[in-house]
Amino acid sequence: MLKLGKLIAIAITTLYLSGCAQLMTAEQAAPAINAPADLKSITIAVVDKREYVINGDKAPSFEGLSRSNFGIPYSQYTPGSQPMTSYLGDRLVAGFSKQGIKAELYSTSPSMSIERIRDALAEKNQPSIIIALNEWKYDYHAFSDSSWYNVDVLVLDSNAKLKVEKNFRGENDVGNGVISNEMQTIYKHRFEHIFLDRDIESALTL
Repeated sequence: MLKLGKLIAIAITTLYLSGCAQLMTAEQAAPAINAPADLKSITIAVVDKREYVINGDKAPSFEGLSRSNFGIPYSQYTPGSQPMTSYLGDRLVAGFSKQGIKAELYSTSPSMSIERIRDALAEKNQPSIIIALNEWKYDYHAFSDSSWYNVDVLVLDSNAKLKVEKNFRGENDVGNGVISNEMQTIYKHRFEHIFLDRDIESALTL
């Protein structure tokens, strides 16, 4: 009976997390980018530096935890188990594209160093941004929920010379809707906050 009850609880949790509502697309979740008018193209690299991903404890698609009424944690992943780096990168590309800026996503892996990524971006011969995910997850419970982020943002010129490096971190409450859409909305607002930063905006100016 206990085993059956646990299976039912997990099924209900999974149903809630996936939801019956239509999931937001990358275009719908794209942040409004505050970019200078003279920026015409950019390369974006998002690299996963979360400790639990680097050491193999969690998959690159790990998004957060959901907990049963007894507090038992269950790992949750991005839709389609897409790596978090490309999941976020697709939304950033869509955000720049909406501003008429040609954006390209550079594929990374957790093992890649920032220096290696910079060397690769230098060959693109255009401005670029590196976003390193030091922390990026949520912990959802029926009575308590939160999400955290800690990212380093590097803006590089067309020769991959560093123009600015800045850290952004914080905590956000999670709403009561379909968890995937709630998190995408949070991600959207996080990136909008980052690109409203004066140092980041100034560094993107050619």
